[in-house]
Amino acid sequence: MKELNLDDFALFVQIAAAHSFSTVARERNVAASRISRGMARIEAACGLRLAHRTTHSLSLTEEGEIFLDHARRILDEYAQLRDGFGGRTQHIVGTVRISVSQLLAEYVLIPKLHILGAQHPGLTIELQVEDRVVDMADESIDIAIRAGVDPAQASVAQTLGCHGRALYASPAYLRKHGTPKCADDLSAHRLISNASTRTHNQWNFQANGASTVVNIKGNVQVNSSASVVALALAGAGIARINDVVGQFLVEQGKLKPVLSKVVVPGSNSIYAVILSTRHRAPKVLATMGFLKSCFGLFAKQPMAQCPAYTGNNASQTQENQHAH
Repeated sequence: MKELNLDDFALFVQIAAAHSFSTVARERNVAASRISRGMARIEAACGLRLAHRTTHSLSLTEEGEIFLDHARRILDEYAQLRDGFGGRTQHIVGTVRISVSQLLAEYVLIPKLHILGAQHPGLTIELQVEDRVVDMADESIDIAIRAGVDPAQASVAQTLGCHGRALYASPAYLRKHGTPKCADDLSAHRLISNASTRTHNQWNFQANGASTVVNIKGNVQVNSSASVVALALAGAGIARINDVVGQFLVEQGKLKPVLSKVVVPGSNSIYAVILSTRHRAPKVLATMGFLKSCFGLFAKQPMAQCPAYTGNNASQTQENQHAH
């Protein structure tokens, strides 16, 4: 055991998450044989078999699961020690890994990320851009930004702002097909629906004191929120879009709101979720300050009216909305 170093523990955690030597080899830009030798060295130092290997997969033994638990704790303790001492210097340094959906990354974070770089030149930001809910511990995510859903295994969450959903279309589409005056007019228009999230296709309206829900089956259907936006921009039809993104594109003249007086946008909180072992690290605190400034623009309602985070254990919260 005394021959093991921090990178050995990090390598084992990486192998356990990937279930594959070749995947880790690509991530580390080394030969797969080097990863295999590293695993053999770890097992030799422990005097135990830590993983079952087949041609196509790798799974941990019972001893491997125990070793993985300790390896994670060792790496986390080291990270806390490093970050704690880093906070005593004059500069914020280190790497912060942020998980964020494609739309929030493209339209909120990326346009302003240079501000954080100017404030803290020693800080490195790694964006993991995808719409799935991540396993923060396994994937070493420091902050997960989600709209309406709390990732599992998180214990500290802060509300960054609120968003709703509204209808938008491109100016070119509206010039060609006209602008609907009421919800009934939508039947004569081309509509874009999200095939991956049924609730996104339930369009809510309120007019003359009456509420109406229209279940949309679009003329164009796609399983990605980013593609819904791209189709609207291309003039393919009317789409229901996160209004954080929609308003940004309206301000640029690329989209126009549709039926804004009768659409019921709803309200979903945008959360930053942090593992409890990391939320006091100086680099995380600095990044959170930046995120609050970015998303604070979208706290369109008083925070008390946003859907509230009800506890420190995210497993208590069910997924009610995809993170885009």
